[in-house]
Amino acid sequence: MLTSVCDQATSFSTERLRNWLDIENHARTLAPMMGIHPDTFEKAKNAVGAQKASCAIFIMLQLGQRIRDFGAYFHSITLGQRQDQFDPVVLIKRLSKTAMQTA
Repeated sequence: MLTSVCDQATSFSTERLRNWLDIENHARTLAPMMGIHPDTFEKAKNAVGAQKASCAIFIMLQLGQRIRDFGAYFHSITLGQRQDQFDPVVLIKRLSKTAMQTA
């Protein structure tokens, strides 16, 4: 569901994302392009897990211009005060519903 809903992130992939390792590696590639230091991604991965950190990258890219500072937002939802509130499944479902309504 992540790769179909977050098509902005998948559009930058040269290969099909088949599993969570592919998604994590792609998120790790996208993060520096979004102003997120590789060390910050690694810390987030250790704090909240690889899947949640990777989902955050995909979701943020999908939200695009609604986020002013990708680095600060990523830090906030994976390492900061909003870490416990960030639920990627809820956001992905919301993005999916929005996409279906606009289609």
